[in-house]
Amino acid sequence: MTDTNRLNFQAYLVDTFRAVKEEPVIFILGGLLVHLLTMVSMGLLAGPLIGGYFLLFILYLRDNRQPKFNDIFSGLQQFSNLFPYFLVLLLIFLGFMLLILPGLLFSTWWLYVLPLMVDRKIPFGEAMKLSMNKVNEVGFFMHLVFLLLISVIPFLLIDMLSAMIPFLLVLKFLLPPLQAGCLAGLYIDQFSSPAAATLPLQGNMPAENARTPEFGKEAGAGNTPKTAENPTEKNNTTSPLKHDNKRGSDTDAPKEKRENNST
Repeated sequence: MTDTNRLNFQAYLVDTFRAVKEEPVIFILGGLLVHLLTMVSMGLLAGPLIGGYFLLFILYLRDNRQPKFNDIFSGLQQFSNLFPYFLVLLLIFLGFMLLILPGLLFSTWWLYVLPLMVDRKIPFGEAMKLSMNKVNEVGFFMHLVFLLLISVIPFLLIDMLSAMIPFLLVLKFLLPPLQAGCLAGLYIDQFSSPAAATLPLQGNMPAENARTPEFGKEAGAGNTPKTAENPTEKNNTTSPLKHDNKRGSDTDAPKEKRENNST
C-alpha cells in the first residue's frame, strides 16, 4: 500500500496495464461500450454505466475479483443512487463553459465522487463532501496533476501523434481503461479501508449489538461468591449476652432460697 500523501502514478499505470493484459475483452471493449452508451444517452446514464465500469477495476485491483462481462452493467443495480451523478457532470461542464478554471476546480474536487457512490453506496451529496475533504486534505495540486495526466495530456499526445500517423488514433481505445484503472488505483490508496464501506457507524449500531458489559463480570476480579447461610447454624449460635444472663439467674436462685430458710 502506498503513502496516501503521495501520488504513485507509475504504480497505477502498471496495475492498469496488468488488468487490461489479463482481461482485454472486458476492460477495453467494455470501456468502449460504456463510452458509446453514455454518449447515446447524452450523459444521463453516465452514473450507472461509468460507475459499474469503475467498480470492475476497484474489485479487481483491491479484492482480486475476476470480472465478468455482465459486471459492466452492475451499476444499473444502483440506478437510483448513481443516476444523479449527471448533475455533477453538468456542474463541471458549466464550469468549463464559463471560465475553464471553475471546471478544473470542480473536476479536481469531485474526482472521487463516482467511485465513492458505486463502492460505498452513498448519495452523491455526501460523496461530494467526502471527495472535496480528501482532495483538500491530501493536496489539491497533486490531484490536479493527476487529473491532467489521465485526461488532458493523453488526448493532446494522441491528437499530435495521429496528425503525423493517422493509425495511432487507435490508441484512443485505451483511454477509457487508462482513466478508470488509474483513478481506481488512486481511490484505493486514499480510501484504503474497504471495511468502512460496509460496517455501520458506531452511533447506528443496533441496541443488542451495543451492549455494555456489567462492571467486573467478565474480569472476575474482586467478586467472591457469597456462601449461603445455613439456617441450623444460625439457630445454634447464641450471643454471649444470653449465656451471661443464664449464669446470673442460676447463681441467684440458691441465694434467694437461703434467705427464705433463715427467716
